[in-house]
Amino acid sequence: MLRTSALATIAKSGRFGADKGDPGVVLSIIHPVAMAMVIARKGKAKALKDNLSVLKKVEVFWAGPDQYYVQNAPYTELKKKLEGLASVSDQSHGRVVMRISGPKCRALLAKGTPVDLHADEFAIGKSVLTQMAHVSVHLTRAGEDEFTLSVFRGFSESFWEWLTSQAAEFGYQVS
Repeated sequence: MLRTSALATIAKSGRFGADKGDPGVVLSIIHPVAMAMVIARKGKAKALKDNLSVLKKVEVFWAGPDQYYVQNAPYTELKKKLEGLASVSDQSHGRVVMRISGPKCRALLAKGTPVDLHADEFAIGKSVLTQMAHVSVHLTRAGEDEFTLSVFRGFSESFWEWLTSQAAEFGYQVS
């Protein structure tokens, strides 16, 4: 069955907001995403971390003490590989992942989170759990001027509305 993004009818491609020059922010939906929540079993945190570090072609993001989001790994394979080390829960249908990039991406995100996003404090690859617009967000710095955000599917529409209204002053492109 083909999964449809919760934002499929809302996140329309185009240029919006301030129209002087290049857009300050580029927004995109990353879909579909295979995503699992992985939580270490008692006494297995180090073994889990070691096993996650050698997985190929997957992305592993910190999600709390001894907890990780693993993207781009088939759920059944991941569950089998981590058997006895962790509880694995498929989150693929339950979350929406967005990419925010561009020269004004930090200024946009700073409107909603108290997290210090300065490059000296928030290195590429670092992840945090935070709140934005009263929504729980898993935020990861993916590149020099690029972040990914993961939100629960049920909150994605209201979050997208907040995000685009905050991005308007910088001009934004949805791709």
